[in-house]
Amino acid sequence: MESGEILVVDDDDAIRETIAEVLELEHFVVKVARNGREGLTLIRGGLRPRLILLDLMMPVMNGWDFARELAGDPALADIPICVLTATGPTQPAPVDVVATIRKPVRLDRLLEVVRQHC
Repeated sequence: MESGEILVVDDDDAIRETIAEVLELEHFVVKVARNGREGLTLIRGGLRPRLILLDLMMPVMNGWDFARELAGDPALADIPICVLTATGPTQPAPVDVVATIRKPVRLDRLLEVVRQHC
């Protein structure tokens, strides 16, 4: 897979697809996952994103569980994570989070964070 990709992990189809579309219009390469389990499958399959945009509240595997899995693997622990949340973090982050973006997502803030890390 190409390096420099962005992984968007969010269970909300509209949010996930809108973010992907906006980033692709800005010439970023984007992969998407509907939950943490799908995101881990992509990463364990060889995807090495430059940045993960991660929702916290998802079925199957939530954002914090996904982040803990990444943090537990030394080969993956340094991938930067930007949290996307409607409610704000409800617990201390299990990993370093480079940014938190509140939903509804402001596109200027999203692009600022992405450009900073990609």
